[in-house]
Amino acid sequence: MLFISCSDYLNTIPDNQVSIQDVFKRKASTEQYLANVYSYMRTEMGWSNESPWEGISDEVDVTYPDYVTALINQGSMTSGKGWFNYWGFYYKGIRSATYFIQHVDENQEMTPELKNQYKAEARYLRAWFYFCIYRQYGPVIVMPETLIAPDATLTDMSYPRNSIKETVDYIESELNETLAMNSLPTIAPSSDKEYGRITSSTCKALKSRLLLYAASDFYNADANPDFANFQNQDGKKLFDYTNADKIQRWQKAADAAKAVIDVPGFALYTEKVSGVTDPFKSCQNLFQVDWNSEVIYARPAGLFWEIDNACAPRSVSGWSGWGVTQQFVDAFFTKNGLPIDKDPAYSETGFSTASGDNGNTQKNTYNMYVNREPRFYVAVTFNNSKWLSTNNQGTVQLYFGGNSGLTQTEKRNYSKTGYLARKFCSPSSDPSTNKSQEHAQIYFRLGEIYLNYVEALNEVSYSTNITEILKYINLIRDRAGIPKYGTEIGNIPVPTDQVTMRDAIRRERRVELALESHRYFDCKRWIISEKTDGGPFYGMNVNAASDNFHVRTLYETRVFEKKNYLWPIDVTEIFKDKYLVQNPYWDNN
Repeated sequence: MLFISCSDYLNTIPDNQVSIQDVFKRKASTEQYLANVYSYMRTEMGWSNESPWEGISDEVDVTYPDYVTALINQGSMTSGKGWFNYWGFYYKGIRSATYFIQHVDENQEMTPELKNQYKAEARYLRAWFYFCIYRQYGPVIVMPETLIAPDATLTDMSYPRNSIKETVDYIESELNETLAMNSLPTIAPSSDKEYGRITSSTCKALKSRLLLYAASDFYNADANPDFANFQNQDGKKLFDYTNADKIQRWQKAADAAKAVIDVPGFALYTEKVSGVTDPFKSCQNLFQVDWNSEVIYARPAGLFWEIDNACAPRSVSGWSGWGVTQQFVDAFFTKNGLPIDKDPAYSETGFSTASGDNGNTQKNTYNMYVNREPRFYVAVTFNNSKWLSTNNQGTVQLYFGGNSGLTQTEKRNYSKTGYLARKFCSPSSDPSTNKSQEHAQIYFRLGEIYLNYVEALNEVSYSTNITEILKYINLIRDRAGIPKYGTEIGNIPVPTDQVTMRDAIRRERRVELALESHRYFDCKRWIISEKTDGGPFYGMNVNAASDNFHVRTLYETRVFEKKNYLWPIDVTEIFKDKYLVQNPYWDNN
């Protein structure tokens, strides 16, 4: 019920039937208003038109060249095109949340306890909307608690942007105030009608992600000189974090992550077969079994119908439309827990002579895909792999003339990379019968929090925190079914310093959180997007028949410039606020 519509509930009420004052007198209409506030939480599964973060990262290629994500990758974005303009969208959500907070106490049918719970949910949602603006656009405008009248003058509606520090401090204070209200349950209530409601653990998880971002180099003027002089019209510097408080910020991020870890009731999701953990089933069904032990917060209806169609091969009536990149394929470890360039057993020549990898590879599979870790087989559909559906299996052919590749007649629905994303596809879905198995979309899970924690600990001090770092990164690797870092026989040597550990953590984060809309923002906060999101992109040779398909082939050269680190504020928003400055390196055109 919380995600029925993005329309404004109040606009559906005829003036002669109910007034805004009447809305908050009744329990049912008050709850409908809160449902409208919840509706501003966007799905991140619509990679074509709803959420661009995967399609413009180095993980995914959205096949269709006329889609906005493809045009962004070509360098065609300007501030006047309005592409994924969520600045105004989220401020509508913020206004709705603020109005709810101010008026819910007028309700005459709810208990004080329920009103406080709903008020806390709305306060969290307001913090989430501000966070979404912050991660996309950088410094926000923190709006006053007193709402601006709709007929206010341009001057009255104009506000300058707050600095990065002010932005983060405000969002953190909102989360702290929400927690201090002590009116939210710790974990999701065990009721279908209550799933999707905000909990105190949701607040702590957002605080962990917020403070991780805030501690990162991109927001540090000393580490990011390209944005150090970004300022308001009055000269106020907007990037105001420096090296002086860098360690303290990382420590706050570590503490915030540990606060989530210490919440009882959460655990990495695992499935056992004959009493032994099955890493493939554990990593796959983490996203198929709703409200499992790892889920901190999820959206009840994840809107996975597009995933189920766009990521499914054409051989089962899918669209073959969302392919992963060769860079993505190369990021996964081998079954020995090593990067592909560190494992002598890894090969890019020849084909397998028998099936293997617990049934995930067949005979005549290209050796690049053989003996890889379980998370690889969860995330990637490759040539000669079996489709995962329990209803409609078969071998997927992604080469020219294959059952899911480019052909003489099919020149749109095919993967330009020679791969497909499969992590979220449900084995119960079947595009050939229009069956899409809906399930929850996870916003926060324990695996992310572990990785937030170890990254922050390493930046505070490698030597002081190495034992704790290894504990939590090894929990992730153990669930994934690959050797841990350590000194025992069969384990991987422990990274020897902060730099090598940083690389190991970032690699683990890339693999564990693959396709979960983290990568784009991670590369940004690490200031590496010009290398990861721009330049040559590779896949297999989709223009070749099966004999010559397995060759690393350039399919696209992407454009990522300094200006792309922050999204342009649409010019329509600039014109509404005479104090609003555009993000660096963008023109108002």
